[in-house]
Amino acid sequence: MPKALAFHGRGSSPENILWLIQPLQETGHEVVAPQIRDVEDGYETGLKELPVAIAAGHSMGGTVALLLAAKNPGAVGCVVAIAAPVDRRLQLQYMLQSGDPYLNKLANELAALGNKLEQTSPSRFIGSGMPPVLYIRGTKDRVVPRTQIDILAGLSDKFNFPLEVVEIENMGHSPQTPEHQKAIADAIKRFIAHCSQDRRK
Repeated sequence: MPKALAFHGRGSSPENILWLIQPLQETGHEVVAPQIRDVEDGYETGLKELPVAIAAGHSMGGTVALLLAAKNPGAVGCVVAIAAPVDRRLQLQYMLQSGDPYLNKLANELAALGNKLEQTSPSRFIGSGMPPVLYIRGTKDRVVPRTQIDILAGLSDKFNFPLEVVEIENMGHSPQTPEHQKAIADAIKRFIAHCSQDRRK
């Protein structure tokens, strides 16, 4: 049975991303969903599980999934990133300028990372060995801006790896309704089917 990694977001837990884990299981994958503290911890945890067919994650967890694929060419078959910062320095700037107290608090935590912020930004490491990526985002996400997709799209053009972007209408930073969860599951299942076909060619 092929293996998939699923990473939760900041301050969350594996139990809170069943909407991500279940479609991975339904496509015939054994899912490993570790508890992680931050991007650095998630990366180190994920390294021990490589190689994997899929690395997936929500928000901070999506950053981990992208980072694992970017820094370990050939060890990740494809990536599913949901509302994930691709460039963490850009994410910090966005949060600082938002005027939102919650985002300002998160910005202070990010700023405290100093150089580690760049060392844990997937955008710095993505290259020609990047596998196919599915990026899912809600149109009403106020935590991670759409410019993160633009960065990933630019890297996809530069390094010629497949990128599929799915934007879910009226969804915020995470899926809050059964309809949003179904839209995510359907997108994941379609993407994995394509990835599996490509690997068999």
